[in-house]
Amino acid sequence: MPSIPPVLHYLALWATFALSNPTPLPRMRLPLWLLSFGLVTLALAADYTSKFDKEIAAYEAKDQANPPPQHGVLLSGASTFRRWAKAAEALSGYPVINRGFGASKTTDVLGYEDRITLPYHPRVVVYHCGSNDLNAGDTPEAVAGRVREYLTRLRKDNPHCAFILLSTTHAPSRRKTWEAMTKTDELFQKIAQAEKGVSYIDINPALNLPDGEPRPGIYVADNLHPSDKGYDAITAVLRPALDAAWKATAPAFTK
Repeated sequence: MPSIPPVLHYLALWATFALSNPTPLPRMRLPLWLLSFGLVTLALAADYTSKFDKEIAAYEAKDQANPPPQHGVLLSGASTFRRWAKAAEALSGYPVINRGFGASKTTDVLGYEDRITLPYHPRVVVYHCGSNDLNAGDTPEAVAGRVREYLTRLRKDNPHCAFILLSTTHAPSRRKTWEAMTKTDELFQKIAQAEKGVSYIDINPALNLPDGEPRPGIYVADNLHPSDKGYDAITAVLRPALDAAWKATAPAFTK
């Protein structure tokens, strides 16, 4: 079953407040207002829970045919991970489960968390998502809030899981959102500082020159996604953090 989006919880809270508000309203205005708000919210929720259903169902079918290992390293996020065909090879020595999908946003990754994150009981999650949200006009605060919610859900039944939070990618084609990305990355760093077992990695110095221009050969033709050389650069900065996270979680996962 699809996840119930958090927006429905907000709708329920709003309805409870509205119906208990002591300020009298015309008899017909409140039901129509509530109905209109509810229809818009449910429309957003439907998109949120079904847009990538085929892709998620394909992952689930793959899991059923060949169950992935429990307590592995989960790559969770959008198309940068989905396109990383050699991730298991790059991170050899670790049981890697790559569940990047579509041009997903943090809303989508959160919405499908119970289907392609929680069942694996990962020992380490490497998370990379948020730039698609910003490109669509969302705020850094909203993006960071959903990452916190994802982490909270993840650790409810898996409290010792390590969480490696990658920065947004300041790709050339997303130059208009670089300022928002920088703010988002600052909020990501605050999450890492506040939460035990969470590390933040800025992948941009590995991909871009100090002036922000891309390093030669790092991106494919769309100037958005990494090339093989770009993935090698990401691996070089990710691997030490993964080694440290795996070592730190050993007492909890090797009993």
